[in-house]
Amino acid sequence: MFRQLFDPASFTYTYLIADDTTHEAVLIDSVLEQAERDTKILREHGLTLRYTLETHVHADHITGALAIKQATGAQSVVARDCNAAGYDRYLVDGDVILFGHEEILAIATPGHTPGSLSYLWRDRVFTGDTLLIGGCGRTDFQNGSAVALYRSITAKLFKLDDHVLVYPGHDYKGRRVSSIGEERQFNARVAGKSAEEFAELMSNLGLPVPKRIHEAVPANLTGGIGRTPNAASSEEPLSSPTAVRNVSPLQLADLAAAGSVQILDVRTAAEFASLRIPGSFNVPLDRLDPDLLKSTIGVDGELYIICQTGTRSQLVADMLRTAGFKRIVHVDGGTNAWVAAGLTAERSATNVMSLERQVRIAVGTLVLVCVIAGALLHPIGYGLAAVIGGGLAYAGLSDSCGLAVVLAKMPWNQPRAREVPGVQG
Repeated sequence: MFRQLFDPASFTYTYLIADDTTHEAVLIDSVLEQAERDTKILREHGLTLRYTLETHVHADHITGALAIKQATGAQSVVARDCNAAGYDRYLVDGDVILFGHEEILAIATPGHTPGSLSYLWRDRVFTGDTLLIGGCGRTDFQNGSAVALYRSITAKLFKLDDHVLVYPGHDYKGRRVSSIGEERQFNARVAGKSAEEFAELMSNLGLPVPKRIHEAVPANLTGGIGRTPNAASSEEPLSSPTAVRNVSPLQLADLAAAGSVQILDVRTAAEFASLRIPGSFNVPLDRLDPDLLKSTIGVDGELYIICQTGTRSQLVADMLRTAGFKRIVHVDGGTNAWVAAGLTAERSATNVMSLERQVRIAVGTLVLVCVIAGALLHPIGYGLAAVIGGGLAYAGLSDSCGLAVVLAKMPWNQPRAREVPGVQG
């Protein structure tokens, strides 16, 4: 589900994206005055809002993030470089937002403001004020930089495929969508211009100061403005207070540095022995018993769940939430993202292949053998290859993999790892 919503007072576009299977959703660039409209749409469609995402600290409207959080329990998200307080999650370039079976990539595109982000989802990018249809955001306040904006547009956004759709944060002429190819060729402020020509153009725009800048910027730097609770309202929050939260590896590292955190790694014991986050403990997915874990560490403390890429850990996070754990936090991108962020990891001399890679090798080998058998021995080999392909498609759709479960039990995946006493026995 995808909706492009509009606030006529500020000419702001708000975007609603929802996963059709799980009914989890995100909102991009909400507007305070439209918070009731947005929560009504969520309620009418039975959607659970996971996040409100900001492309930057807005100067022309106050975000609806806090008001919507009060109504839904959703987490508010902004770029770390915005230096804003009062939000639940702070993103850096390359962070991934997960909701349902969907993911959104955060792309740092500073220039309009130092903390401007664009969000890439499937075949479309939500550019906020960085790239508008036929134009771009201004750079003459909030520490804007024409040099940074030119680099963000030409070296990041214009590197995307031509067919990627551009959904801007505003438009003042009724236009709703463009594409990277169109903007690269026709954008009046950027197309065909050098960095120097662009900077000269931006320094001479002579635009008036936004009317609401003096109230909007301070409010948005502190997470927005909430709504006064209405005691007579019969509306219930749209999401449970026990809903799974998400953090990036950088956020987890900051939390770990500030104090003790419990990090549960659900990869195989061999993967864990090969590379692990300092201070984490291991209970492989195929051996996880929520009741046993509950009796060992309890259900009230924060528990951070991680795997290699974020797939297995998401399954475990949902499993533990259903089992009654109250403060489950999913680590986006897993140990791959941890290492990519340059964070310290403990390694052993044993180099154990990841379970995901083992699955790819096993499936590829089986398909290749079946095709060769079909060509040289009997056509039934082609049928077996088709069956394997169907199983792989099912694994992708169901987010589960029987072959992974089988491989996890193999001897080479069973070296003894550090455990929590009483969890694995």
